[in-house]
Amino acid sequence: MTNTIKQVLDRIKGLQQFVVQVPVPEEFRFTGAVPFDMEIAGSVAMVTVWALTQEEAQTRAEEFFQNSP
Repeated sequence: MTNTIKQVLDRIKGLQQFVVQVPVPEEFRFTGAVPFDMEIAGSVAMVTVWALTQEEAQTRAEEFFQNSP
């Protein structure tokens, strides 16, 4: 098994589910696929993210809302 495949498999084995809170920008609109389970109440989203750490989960959720049209 190559080193890259082993790294990917080790990452997959280490993933955990985190629920993070993210502010929803006023101009946010759903377009395309949504990569997370989420619940939006007002201007706050509770987002379920698979990641290695709480910090990674928070970053991924924030990037989703920042990069959406």
